[in-house]
Amino acid sequence: MATTTPPVLDGIYELDRTHSTVQCAVRHVGVSTFRASFGDLDARLVIDGGVAALEAGAVAESISIGDPPEFREHVVRGSDFFAADVHPRIVFQSTRIDVAEDGTVTVDGLLELRGIKRPVSAVGMFTPPTEDPFGSTRLGVALQGAVDRRSWGMDWQMPLPAGGDALGWEVEITAQLELTKSG
Repeated sequence: MATTTPPVLDGIYELDRTHSTVQCAVRHVGVSTFRASFGDLDARLVIDGGVAALEAGAVAESISIGDPPEFREHVVRGSDFFAADVHPRIVFQSTRIDVAEDGTVTVDGLLELRGIKRPVSAVGMFTPPTEDPFGSTRLGVALQGAVDRRSWGMDWQMPLPAGGDALGWEVEITAQLELTKSG
């Protein structure tokens, strides 16, 4: 793990669940983008001697698909997609974090989904620590990346009558993380 983060940032930063979001988006029947978010998140950023490590996770069951119930069952619990009954957690572990002087951040790591770990990369912005009105120190990380869902065994597809696929293979993932320094 390497980073250009200055040692002055050293510490453990815990996720502020109220002010953080993780979403996924996929093209649906060629006419729109279906978006969903994860409600039960956790994340921890540890910076030690200028080296940063990010661990994050979500409970698959917390994905924001509610209605109709049969669609939720198929996507969240079904073996074609998240298989939440068998694989209830989605986990990310960084392997490298680079922060440029302008705040641009690149995060490489392993995403575990459905019991399968694959390397992923995301880019975005790092907002350095600042004191909030309540005496806590907070920082922000905004990331965006894309993955091919087939890499995690999500191979479901249906052809459209006029040609093409009902569901995109590429899934965009965005994370807006606000973290508070502990201790």
